[in-house]
Amino acid sequence: MRQYTLGRSCWCVWGCRPLMQAKAYARHTIAATVLAAMMGLLTSCGHGSGEIDARQSDSALLIAGGLQITMDPTLFPSFDPNITDYAVTYKSGSPMQVMVNAPVNTRVSVAGQAARTLTFTTQVTLTPGQSFPLVVSSLAGSKTYYVRCLPSDFPTWTTERSGGSQAEYYVIAPNLSLGTAPQRDYVIIVDSYGVPIWWYKNPTPPIDAKLLPDGNMAWTSVPTGSERRLDGALVRTFAPAGSGGEAFDTHELLLLSNGNYHYIGNVKRSPVDLSPYGGSPTATVLDNVIEEVAPSGTLVWRWSAMDHIPVSETDPHWWPQFLVTASPADPYHMNSVEPNGASYIVSFRHLNAVLQIDKASGNVQWKLGGSPRAESLKFVGDTYGNFGGQHDARVLPDGTLTLHDNGSALVRAPRAVRYTIDPVARTATFVEQDTDLDASGSLCCGNARKLPGGDWVISWGQNPFVTELTASGKRVFRLTFLDQYFSYRVAPVPFGKLTRVALRQGMDAQFPH
Repeated sequence: MRQYTLGRSCWCVWGCRPLMQAKAYARHTIAATVLAAMMGLLTSCGHGSGEIDARQSDSALLIAGGLQITMDPTLFPSFDPNITDYAVTYKSGSPMQVMVNAPVNTRVSVAGQAARTLTFTTQVTLTPGQSFPLVVSSLAGSKTYYVRCLPSDFPTWTTERSGGSQAEYYVIAPNLSLGTAPQRDYVIIVDSYGVPIWWYKNPTPPIDAKLLPDGNMAWTSVPTGSERRLDGALVRTFAPAGSGGEAFDTHELLLLSNGNYHYIGNVKRSPVDLSPYGGSPTATVLDNVIEEVAPSGTLVWRWSAMDHIPVSETDPHWWPQFLVTASPADPYHMNSVEPNGASYIVSFRHLNAVLQIDKASGNVQWKLGGSPRAESLKFVGDTYGNFGGQHDARVLPDGTLTLHDNGSALVRAPRAVRYTIDPVARTATFVEQDTDLDASGSLCCGNARKLPGGDWVISWGQNPFVTELTASGKRVFRLTFLDQYFSYRVAPVPFGKLTRVALRQGMDAQFPH
């Protein structure tokens, strides 16, 4: 297993003054050497952009000889011909020192300077966000590496790798704090080495961040959501289109296959009698609505939770905080909306339940978890047989349902879990689950995504780490946030969906030289 630490005096793909210390905890066994005969292999083994496939083990490239590249501040991670993107820490007022020790017939160009060989030291000056190339050439060909500088307020984390990942990148937004740390407000794409390849700093904290099918990035925030190109250019903002006085909710934003978008709005409704639950007989209640909106901003479809689900289905565990104390009361707390044919699958944290809604009629087709109703499904084979404040209900291509079961108030650890749904027999049959020994509880937040290859990518709710686990529970990747941060969700990007070239070009457009 390899572990890298991004502490307070290290790299510069993220922060540019002493901010993130990138040092290898477990020895990073990288014989960073380039033999002339191997350079042709390096330039021909990658994806379309010419990089090495990050799924290859380091032992796949046995390189003898001796190209060594080091930096002051420290290069993160240590130079390795398998790794194309790096970070260093910017020292205010001081250029970075690049030290090269190259074998005969291997030449290195640093930041566009004339290529040199043997042993030399040169200097590079960057501002946060900027990058410079390292071009390594031999008789067999050449390969380019990239070093980028981080902003001084960039979030910090450690990275562990213990196997080949099935996700090429991970989209995170580590702006939520478990303590008193200030907000960071970044949307970030990291690779499977934990290196941030792309980022955008939002004016307000982003929550649900993801890569859209059209190649743009989108995220929710307050008071509106945003869609931006990789170069940072704004494509559109998202705000409720209904006439009910909706406020934009940060839990969900999706681009549908028909080109429309859907997201959640919040509407205040009153008076509502909450006295049966210990609340006010004339309370104001927050109703969650789903809106499907055309790119023009025109409302296409709208569904209200309160029109179809009585407040009595709020789980008693949530009554004191969200029906009595909260103002407005929050009986539903919708946190994910997933298209499923002519229906939507919706997760409600405060119902401890997932429901399928018929789009045409708006009626509830089935309910899994929470208090029973006529449409409820029966759990089959699941030891727990209920949820606790679950999040992120999704449907896989085979029709199975996945979600992140927080286990809130049930005195158990969170889990990623999958079911086969039979709406005719009205059953939800347990298929599998994954847990992490370090995630002993999860009060809120989180998600669990099942990759086509079988791995899970999970944000463990209100825990400061995200992981990729095999179906058997083996951890192949973990990113642990420092300074009490966590990411509401992590969105995995499978191989082939996004190129490093596009990410680098987007960053260079945001931070030109």
